Amino acid sequence: MNEKMDLFKQVRDAESWLEWKAKSYGKNVRFVNATHGLFEPFETDIVPDGDSGAAQWGIAKKYLQEAGCPSDADYPEWAKKNSGCDQSLVFIIANKKGRGYACPCYNESDEPEGTILYHSPEWKLTACCIIHEFLHLFGAVDLYETEVQTAENSERMEKMYPKEVMHNPYFPLKEVEISPLTAWLVGLSDKEEPWFNSFLPKKI
Repeated sequence: MNEKMDLFKQVRDAESWLEWKAKSYGKNVRFVNATHGLFEPFETDIVPDGDSGAAQWGIAKKYLQEAGCPSDADYPEWAKKNSGCDQSLVFIIANKKGRGYACPCYNESDEPEGTILYHSPEWKLTACCIIHEFLHLFGAVDLYETEVQTAENSERMEKMYPKEVMHNPYFPLKEVEISPLTAWLVGLSDKEEPWFNSFLPKKI
């Protein structure tokens, strides 16, 4: 229970940081939480092996089904109606080794959006990692070297914004930053700059 409560605190710290950062851009953002498995035990075999490196799309929908949600297809609208929020996100913390990933929806869909992160004695979950995955759900892209981001781009971002959370989410919360590119992608800023385009994957 102590470990669960510490993890939930990391989630709240991440949300509070995002609310504060949004306010610095003149935007009002507020997170409302409902939990499942925090005060009661919950085990499921739907969580993929995080060491495989393969993202499992639809993880939010599968989790809602396992959790007993009566109609996962209606969940986003149900959550909006009953929480007063304009968007719902399913955030899963798995008690095992693995690498987290987000499953955003890129088109109009009733599919619930969500992200899964892993926590283990060897790889402890931090607020900055949570922020990184949250921002993916709002449109942010990875800014470290990946199959769609070049090593050159990663090196450029390291020089421009070395503590950018989408480039390196392993800094202490008080040090991490959001670059103008990420702020623009997630809707915190309307200011588009010419250099943004070179960092955007072709599918965007």
